[in-house]
Amino acid sequence: MSSTNSSSESDGKFSTKKIIEKDSFTWTIEKFSYCELIKNKTTKSPLFTSKRNGTIKWSLNMFPKEVCSYDEDRIIFWLELEKADCIELTALFSFYFLNADGEKKHKKVMNIMKLNKTKRRCFCHRFLEHDFLLSADNNELLPNGDLIVGCEIFHFHDAINTDDFSTNNSINESLNVLLNDIAVMCESPKFSDCVIKVGDSKISVHKFILVSRSEVFNSILTDKQYESNLNIIEINGFRLEIVKEMITYLYTGKSPNIYKMAIEMLQIGEKYKLQRLKLIAEESLIHSLYIGNACDYLLFSELYSAETLQKWCLRFIYFNVEKVINTEKWKVVVSDYPLLVAKLFNIAAKNNNTAKWPLLLYPKEGIINNESFISLELLLEEVDCIELTVLCSFYVLNEYVEKKT
Repeated sequence: MSSTNSSSESDGKFSTKKIIEKDSFTWTIEKFSYCELIKNKTTKSPLFTSKRNGTIKWSLNMFPKEVCSYDEDRIIFWLELEKADCIELTALFSFYFLNADGEKKHKKVMNIMKLNKTKRRCFCHRFLEHDFLLSADNNELLPNGDLIVGCEIFHFHDAINTDDFSTNNSINESLNVLLNDIAVMCESPKFSDCVIKVGDSKISVHKFILVSRSEVFNSILTDKQYESNLNIIEINGFRLEIVKEMITYLYTGKSPNIYKMAIEMLQIGEKYKLQRLKLIAEESLIHSLYIGNACDYLLFSELYSAETLQKWCLRFIYFNVEKVINTEKWKVVVSDYPLLVAKLFNIAAKNNNTAKWPLLLYPKEGIINNESFISLELLLEEVDCIELTVLCSFYVLNEYVEKKT
């Protein structure tokens, strides 16, 4: 039995997984006072380098007046992508202030954005009123007279692939002509040798396109048990418009109507193992994510093995946890999908800097009156939650940094 691998779905050149990276940093504006607010100029932070990708650099900026409205008594902050060795970056941001105890205050979560060479800034409009910031009752935001601004970012990006994209315009033009010619085949039954049947409707297609683009269609068209009727493939469970959109993708590599039917394209992409189509659908859903559909999208990601969408939904919920956990949809997640809840707790644990755990050592075991043993106590001194359930282990490191006892 022969087998043909897809050039864009199965040969490994296209990554169907997005690495979601996290950056966080704080900017201290020293000796912040009313003088900073009456200045009619931008204050800019030093550059911050991404932890995992050294080519990505950020800066924070402050302007004392809201220039996009009449609220001249409010500060505006923005995050700027100063440098990035990528074509486009999708990001989710939150801004906040740190008080004297290092607690996040006045946190503001921004909408999901795409950043590129022409769009590098994420604005946080109407962040905080001047009077509130300088009020005597709110000096907790100015420890020692310093204003500490924080920013937390989740992002993923597509790196420039020099193997797949040429800087030669004539080569790119020829490639576009070829792709357009193949796309014309999708609209014409000429020389077609197969029919996809959806209910009473029939769509003429070409076997070599199906076989080269989908391992599922490849299996159907090369399996001996289907030899008696290889010219007709029935697709059930999907609307005609969805199947047509999938066929358009198979011929062109594009899904022009994905924003109208992203969930169904995710479903059909999963069924026919079209990983790149799934990723296109995932990215479309990511950019339509908001509080009201976050739990729905999280469940879809679990049902259709959409890893990138799931990671993004969990991080979106982490940023907006107070608004999400009180919804009825979140109760369904908690009761039916405990592993998703565990993943969210894992993200929160990695990013929660409010918990402080001093380790206490006593030279004598006082509880059981055994003075030949020392006693250790782990004390939860401060945490931004009501209750924690924990499992602890204690150990001693030897000279080889090995855990003992």
